[in-house]
Amino acid sequence: MDALTPSQVAAYLDRIGYTGSPQPTLQTLQQIHLAHLLTVPFENLDIHCGRPIRLERDPLFQKIVRERRGGFCFELNSLLAAALAGMGYSVQLLSGQVSRADGSFGPEFDHLAVQVTLDGQAWLADVGYGDSFRQPLRLGDPKIQTQQQGRYRLVPWSDQKAAAAADPWPSTPSPRYWQVQQEQADQTWKTLFLLDRIPRQLQEFEPMCHFHQTSPESMFTRLRLCTLATPTGRITLTARANGSASFKWIETTAKGRQERILKDEQEYHQLLSQAFGIQLPPKQKPD
Repeated sequence: MDALTPSQVAAYLDRIGYTGSPQPTLQTLQQIHLAHLLTVPFENLDIHCGRPIRLERDPLFQKIVRERRGGFCFELNSLLAAALAGMGYSVQLLSGQVSRADGSFGPEFDHLAVQVTLDGQAWLADVGYGDSFRQPLRLGDPKIQTQQQGRYRLVPWSDQKAAAAADPWPSTPSPRYWQVQQEQADQTWKTLFLLDRIPRQLQEFEPMCHFHQTSPESMFTRLRLCTLATPTGRITLTARANGSASFKWIETTAKGRQERILKDEQEYHQLLSQAFGIQLPPKQKPD
């Protein structure tokens, strides 16, 4: 995707409430990453409003910055990459395969993440996974990386069948595939997704973006979701896509997790507006 223009970069930084230095340093990257997570929700509501998601710079800028909405990984991380490129960072899009409950991985391009390279060190930025790391992770480093909200690590991964079918990885001491893992409360490690280090183009993600908007097999067509990180935890609104009476408010803090079943659609929309600042457009009819 094309880099944001200088005026778009300024509007994006205002959208996320970032007032620090615009210089492309690690500190700036870390602060922008956190500011984005605390202000821009992860949400899939356009899918349930019948609004097609377009992976292009200006429509995404209009939605997330001008309309003050959120999005899912294909939108949030591609806009982050465009903003960072507009600020002078070296960025690449990377493909992720989301981990399944049975230990297998989803298809390629199931998740979009961002590689940022600074002074020869590659960093993994990701504002589109939901409840995950809040600061970029060092790529190519298998050591545990501790953050205020948890501990993470990247574990090299190899599968002979997949490796044989894949494009050759350039000669490098670093493996091509890495499992991105998060430590759980019981001190076990959960794999979030499998990261492929080969740089990708945005159009390569379009088929999976379309799948997640349209397929009944996708979680995003079955569940309305809006979630936002807070300084001490996370707030989340969910609703079943079929409009049944299962509207839920979830709040996690340092003291624990609380859930509340909402009365109806009206209370759901009130919380969507009050907690996330989102006013949904009228539902569009399919063509």
